Order: sequence, then C-alpha cells, then structure tokens
Amino acid sequence: MKFLIVLLSLLFVDNGCSQANIKQDTISIDYSTHSRRTFKHISISKKSISVLNKRGETRLIKPCSKPNWKSILKALKPIDIENIPNLKAPSENRFFDGAAIANLKITYDGKTYESQSFDHGNPPKEIAELVKEMLSISENIE
Repeated sequence: MKFLIVLLSLLFVDNGCSQANIKQDTISIDYSTHSRRTFKHISISKKSISVLNKRGETRLIKPCSKPNWKSILKALKPIDIENIPNLKAPSENRFFDGAAIANLKITYDGKTYESQSFDHGNPPKEIAELVKEMLSISENIE
C-alpha cells in the first residue's frame, strides 16, 4: 500500500512540472555565437524560428513546427533556468580565438536568464542538449 502511495505521488509530482503547466507562449530562447569571422543568431519561440547566419544578411524567419517546439521543450525541461547565469564553461578556447564565443538566453514569463560566455561547440553540460537541438533545428529549416 505504501508503495502505491509513493508511486502515485511521484506521478503527480512529475505532472506538476509537465510541459502542459509551462506558459509556452512566454518562452523565447536565443543562442548566439560570434568570432572575428563568424556570426550566428538563433531565436526560437512557440510561434517562430529566426536564424541570422551573417551580420548584415536578411534574417530567415519560419513558423516553428509542433515537432520542433516539442523537441525544444523536451530539451528545456531538465534545465534549472534560474541557475543558467551560474553555469561554468567547460573550456576556455574562446579566450585566444580557439573557438567562437557563444551565449544562451532564455526569456520566460518576462524574466531573462542569460548564460556566461562559453565555447561554441562545447556548452556547459546542463544546457548542451538544448544548444544541440537549437543548432539542429536551425540547420534544417528551409
């Protein structure tokens, strides 16, 4: 009987943090990377995906498909967004032009959470899946 109560309580706790309770219309995620020669800015919300690959170019804006948004939410779910400013970069190649400088910014319900700079291609492990998903989506939109 105790096992059943514990199991049911775990199910309810998990559902309390489910994607259904997230104010999805108030989420916006931006990833940018730049160096002397490269630049990329990706912005994803429930409504659209915006990609700018070079400074001065026209921004590509497409509607965000349901599967793309679902994959973003899945990658976002395990992240403690309030802790994003405290994440430490696993490498420092950006300090000597060994890698482009990257940043992740999540805006949720009017609050903005921005990471410290990290090497493009080597984000902190806590946000690595989200960054990977954003890059994949940005490369596959037409």
